[in-house]
Amino acid sequence: MRDVDREALEGSKIDRRTATKLFGAAGLAGATGLAGCLGGDGDSTSDGTDSDDGGGDASGGGKIEAGWAFDSVEVLDPHYVDLWQQITVFSNIFSGLTKLNRDGEIVGDLATDWTLPDDTTYEFTLREGVTFHNGDTLDASAVKWSMERLMGLDDSPHVGKVAPVESIETPEPTLLRITLAEPNAPFITFLTRGPGRAGTIVNKTAVEDDPEAYKRHPVGSGPFELTSRKSGESLTLEAFDDYYETDADGNSLPYLDEITVNLIPEPSTMWSAISTGGIQYTDEIPPQNAKQGAGGVEVTGANAGEWSCLSMLCNDPASEEWTDRQSYASGNDEPTDYWEGKEIPTTDVRVRRAVAKAIDREELVSKAYFGYAEPARSMINPAIAWAHDEQPENAQMYDPDGAKQLLDEAGYTGDSRFSGRILGTPTDKRVMTVLQQQLGQVGIEVELDIQQESSFWDNIYRYNHMFQIYGGGGDIDPWMSWWKQLRTPMAEGSSGAWQKNLYSNEEFDELLRQSFITPDKQARRELVKQAEQVFLEDAPFAMTTFPLTPKGRASTLKNVGNQVGLSNFHRAHVDE
Repeated sequence: MRDVDREALEGSKIDRRTATKLFGAAGLAGATGLAGCLGGDGDSTSDGTDSDDGGGDASGGGKIEAGWAFDSVEVLDPHYVDLWQQITVFSNIFSGLTKLNRDGEIVGDLATDWTLPDDTTYEFTLREGVTFHNGDTLDASAVKWSMERLMGLDDSPHVGKVAPVESIETPEPTLLRITLAEPNAPFITFLTRGPGRAGTIVNKTAVEDDPEAYKRHPVGSGPFELTSRKSGESLTLEAFDDYYETDADGNSLPYLDEITVNLIPEPSTMWSAISTGGIQYTDEIPPQNAKQGAGGVEVTGANAGEWSCLSMLCNDPASEEWTDRQSYASGNDEPTDYWEGKEIPTTDVRVRRAVAKAIDREELVSKAYFGYAEPARSMINPAIAWAHDEQPENAQMYDPDGAKQLLDEAGYTGDSRFSGRILGTPTDKRVMTVLQQQLGQVGIEVELDIQQESSFWDNIYRYNHMFQIYGGGGDIDPWMSWWKQLRTPMAEGSSGAWQKNLYSNEEFDELLRQSFITPDKQARRELVKQAEQVFLEDAPFAMTTFPLTPKGRASTLKNVGNQVGLSNFHRAHVDE
């Protein structure tokens, strides 16, 4: 990236301004651009740590009960994790080469410093004496093995992040040298703990012992270790006594002794638990309850660069063209026969554009999000400042009369033009209800199919629904959102690997490919904006909002780190 000097990319800290450029080029400016809104009680310290020094009474230990708005957290192996609720758990279990502090700066995690001898070489100096939870040494060779493992995982959604890596060397136990095939300034962002995942270090012994078991019960080197789990109920994290980090007074971190992560998918149950003291923290609180407030509950609106949409099925999964393509994304060898003998109106681009025009986003923000969101008229999040326009050319605007005209042109006339189902989860119910009403006003009758999270993710890849509530957050590049969500699924690589709606456009595919190998920022922006126009023309998604995630905590629980929408507990403490 030509507007970032190589010296500015060197450690032990990358300042907020440079980090913003990097995450902008990588598509996650939200990680830095809104850091001041990301909550928690502490500020970063001058040495690059991600909280206050928290000495004195903060070191008193204790246990807390937390709630996650999910009914299942099965995968915690960073190389396979692709759901945000999983990331927010594993970021407490693992360490990465780098991380983000609350000032939006990229700072060292396992790395104490790093340099770039040339445009394609990164040299990381690592901490001495770091161990995994099982006692194994975490040195440069362990990091090398972890990254090379990811490079060889064809079924990992993150293998593309290490595709530029040409070689990894370990001249010394505390020196790691990574050489890229070509310059890639955003590469450092892929190495951040949490959203980056490529630089999150997994344990060789445990992986080789049982790779499938590792997905559910991993061994990391972070502040907490996973000691037990009850499937569909809870996970128990206990403080790792040999965690490397200390506060400014020399007290060992973490302060808390134990965290029980309770899986609470029902929003009303979650609110009852936090408001009555049954839990002391919730990773996501219903917006309507966040506005109500309650004694002893403090709410923070965390921005993780999220986007939300109504995804629409663009092709028949059983058609000759899509029988193989759907399997590349879903893993299902045989496509669904649900649509046999049935019409799929959303395969007509005029219908998809009509749906986008039927959505009143301001009303949706008010009624469904209670103000904890912004209207979305295209897919580029406002946090990606270098490419975002609030109202780009051909933006998806509310126009019910225009929607009706397009439906007429597509041959769907009358008071009831066609019917379909919307797939969503309990936390989506209010959004789905508002959309149901708005679509009904233009003659589209939709039935709400509300399923628990685990069932939702199983069904979304079966392609049995015309509409799905869908979104993303914490993406470390448009590569992650557009490349995987909207590019044509292919047998090899990550193109279209997360396709939920079976969309394909050759021009869009090529513009994305060109944009992700173009180092010049302005040239890349032009390519991204061209791709955006193809997206708006084809309307595979009817964009709805850019949400904020309300996180609730008891007033006695201090210093939970919510940078990038995470829930980091290594400096959290209970103030009785």
